[in-house]
Amino acid sequence: MDLIYYDDLPEKIRTDPQRLDQILKNLISNALKFTERGKIQLEVKRQNSNEILFSVIDSGIGIPEEKYSAIFEAFQQVDGSTSRKYGGTGLGLSISRELARLLGGEIHLKSKVNEGSTFSLLLPIEGKRNETAIPKEETRVVTNFEAFAKRDQNEFVNYHTLKDDRNEIAEGDKTLLIVEDDLKFASILLKQANEKGFKCVSAATGEDGLILARKYKPHAILLDLDLPGINGHTVLNELKADQSVRHIPVHIISAKEYSLELIRDGAVEYIKKPVNKKQLDEALNRIEHFISRKMKNLLIIEDDENSRNTTRKLIGNDDVKCFEASSGKEALLVYSENHFDCIVLDIGLPDMSGFDLIREMEKIKEKQIPPIVIYTGRELTQEENKELQEYSESIIIKGIKSEERLLDETALFLHRMINNLPESKQNIINSLYDKDAVLFQKRIMLVDDDMRNVFALSKILSEKGMDVLKAENGNNALEILSKSENIDMILMDIMMPEMDGYEAMRRIRANLKHKDIVIIALTAKAMSDDRQKCIDAGANDYISKPVDVERLFSLMRVWLSR
Repeated sequence: MDLIYYDDLPEKIRTDPQRLDQILKNLISNALKFTERGKIQLEVKRQNSNEILFSVIDSGIGIPEEKYSAIFEAFQQVDGSTSRKYGGTGLGLSISRELARLLGGEIHLKSKVNEGSTFSLLLPIEGKRNETAIPKEETRVVTNFEAFAKRDQNEFVNYHTLKDDRNEIAEGDKTLLIVEDDLKFASILLKQANEKGFKCVSAATGEDGLILARKYKPHAILLDLDLPGINGHTVLNELKADQSVRHIPVHIISAKEYSLELIRDGAVEYIKKPVNKKQLDEALNRIEHFISRKMKNLLIIEDDENSRNTTRKLIGNDDVKCFEASSGKEALLVYSENHFDCIVLDIGLPDMSGFDLIREMEKIKEKQIPPIVIYTGRELTQEENKELQEYSESIIIKGIKSEERLLDETALFLHRMINNLPESKQNIINSLYDKDAVLFQKRIMLVDDDMRNVFALSKILSEKGMDVLKAENGNNALEILSKSENIDMILMDIMMPEMDGYEAMRRIRANLKHKDIVIIALTAKAMSDDRQKCIDAGANDYISKPVDVERLFSLMRVWLSR
C-alpha cells in the first residue's frame, strides 16, 4: 500500500479526527478486501483553496456502474450476486457517507470492472459544516443509523441475523453481544446465554458488531473471527483502540487455530469450535464470573522496593488489588495461592531469571498463566526478546514511554474502564495519544552548571511549548524559586559547585510552599544507592546522564499528569 501526498497540503485542517479516521479506515478496509492482487494507494491532495481530497485507489475487482447506489445502501437488500460479491460494505459505506456529510464533505466513487475503484473523500479545510439543503429522503440512512436497533434486523447490512433481546434490555441486566454470521450457531449461543440470565444482542458482521458494542456497551462479547466484511481480529483491534469500549471482555469463539496474537491484543480467551453444550455452559460461566468480579488482581514481581512502590501507585486503585513479590521463590508462592488477572514482571530477579520463573509457573497445571507485562531495567538481547515473546502478552522495557505504556497495557489486560480511573491516570493514558498536550505552557526550572547542557535541554523543552527558567547552581535555583510563581517542575543536576543538587532539593522540600513541586534529578551515576540518595533528598524521580530525551519526556508526562 502506498501513501501519496503533495507539497501544497495545508499544515492542518479543522475537522473531527475520530470521524475522519473512521471514514478512511472503512474505505481502506474495503479496498483491501476486494483487491486480491495489485496495489492500493491513499492519495491526499489539495482540491482547491478551500478543500482537501483523500482518495483510496485500488486495482481490485471494480464495481459496475449500475451497482454504485446499491453498495451505499445500508438497509436495503440488493440482488444475490451483489450481496455475495460486495457483502459487508453496505453499512460501513453508508455510515461513511453520512459522517462525511456531518464533516461538511462528501464521498465520490469512480470504478471500472476488473480495473479497480477510487473512493474519494472531499472535505473543507476549515471544517465548516455543509449546510446546503439535503433532501429528506437522502437523509434516511442517518436517521436509521441513529435508531437502527428499533428495526427488524433481517434488513441489516445485507446479512440476516437473529431476533434478539435488544428491545427488552433494562437497567441492571447482564448483557452479551454475540458477533457470529452462522445463524444456527448464533441462535444456540443466544438461547444458552438466555438460560444463564443474559440479555443478548446479535450481529452478523464485524461492522455491525462494532456499532452495537458502542451503542449498548455490553458486559461481554462473544466474537467469531470469520465474518463477512471486516474480520473478527480487526473488530477486536478496533474495540481495544476505542476507550469507550476497550474495557469490555472479548471472548473469541472460532474454528481457526488458537492465536496468541489475539490474547496479546486484548482478548480474554480463545474458545475453539466445534463446541458442545457443556463447553458452552462452562464458557458462559467463565464470562459470568469475570464480569461479576469488581476487583481485579495484579501481581508485581520486582526485587527493587522503590520500583514496586512506584508500580503499585501507578496502577493500583479501588478496582485493582496489588500483590507484590521480591524474588522468584516468593512470586511462585503468591501465584500458587491466588488468582491473578495480570502480572508485571522484572526478569532481573535475584534467585532465578524471568524465563525460569515463567517455566515454573507453567508447571502449575491447574492454573492458566494470565497476561504478563515485562517491565525490566536492562536491555534485552534478540534471543531474549524472541523467547519472552512466546510467553508475555506485551513486552515493555523501562525507558522510552515506559510508565505511560505500563499503565495503558495493564489497563487493557485488566479490562479497566478508562473513564473510571482517577483523572491523573486518565491523563497519563491520554498522553500516549496526545503526547505533548500535558507539556504545553508548563514552567520548568533547569538547574545545571554546564551551560552546554542548559542550552541543549532548554532548546528542546522550548520546542515543546514549555517556558524554561535557568539556574546555574543550587543557590541560584533557590533565589529564582523565591521570586517566581507557578513553577511546575524542576530538573535538578546533582554535581554542581557552591550548592549541589542534594542540598538544593533538601532546602526546597523544607519550605512547605514548595512541597508539591515535581523534581527530577539529573545524575551522572546510575547505582541504586545514588538513586536512593536522590529520592531521600526530595526528588520525585531521577534520570541518568547523558540524558535520553525521550525518556525524559516520558517522565515529565507522567509527573505532570498527576
